[in-house]
Amino acid sequence: MSHQQVKSLRKSNEDLKRMLNSARCDIKSLEERVGSQELVVREETNGNQETQLETERSLEWLHDSESSFQSELHGIRKRLDDIEENLGKLEIAVNEIQDYSYAFNIKILGVPELKGNEDASKTSNLCVNLFNHMGTNITINDIDIAHRVPFHDSSRSDPKPIICKFVRRLARNNVMAARRHASSVAARDVGLEESQDMSKILILDHLTPRMQELYGNAKSFKTRFGFQFCWVKNGTIFLYRSEDSRSLKVRCPDDLSRIIQDEQEALS
Repeated sequence: MSHQQVKSLRKSNEDLKRMLNSARCDIKSLEERVGSQELVVREETNGNQETQLETERSLEWLHDSESSFQSELHGIRKRLDDIEENLGKLEIAVNEIQDYSYAFNIKILGVPELKGNEDASKTSNLCVNLFNHMGTNITINDIDIAHRVPFHDSSRSDPKPIICKFVRRLARNNVMAARRHASSVAARDVGLEESQDMSKILILDHLTPRMQELYGNAKSFKTRFGFQFCWVKNGTIFLYRSEDSRSLKVRCPDDLSRIIQDEQEALS
């Protein structure tokens, strides 16, 4: 599934959620209007016996109508709950598809840009040279595509990051295992001018936008609650209280709340 298809699915999912919330609001408003009818009928009674009898008939009719109405509303709510549950399952499925797709990728920071027009083919060959001088045995056939991506801040002058997508996860994992050697590779070995600075190269997991946001939240969480380490491995976020503590996986925002709750319960 392509990035655009995933993006389209997410948009459709969000649109359906908004429609669902709107339907719930409409139902609540309708309930309030129906409930107010009985109050209006009671307030219009002036004490006359004939009027009171008419009022009682009206109230009885309203009661029967409301019972039928509430029964229909219950059925509608049940269908809305089913839709909401299916939307939740769809969102999980889309997340899993996107996570799987990104699992073939790495993100490379700090690689100087080639002079002239650096297209995807040149970037791919640049990556192959870098990986091989890191000690791996990667060929151009192991790479689906590699290309530069712009920074969100257009004023930055650093080399644009590279997103490299591999054909096989095994090849990707081999590169990740050797990534500590990336900043030791000489510029001339990858086809760059010898004066180019290669010391700031970092090779990272390429996270989906959802996981990137969660990673940012996890790092803030680490600082706020005194955890020592927070990092990503194979697309999974880990928190460590200390070097000797067990790893805590963070897959969703609720996991952060659960971690603190579990620690508080352990101390009590």
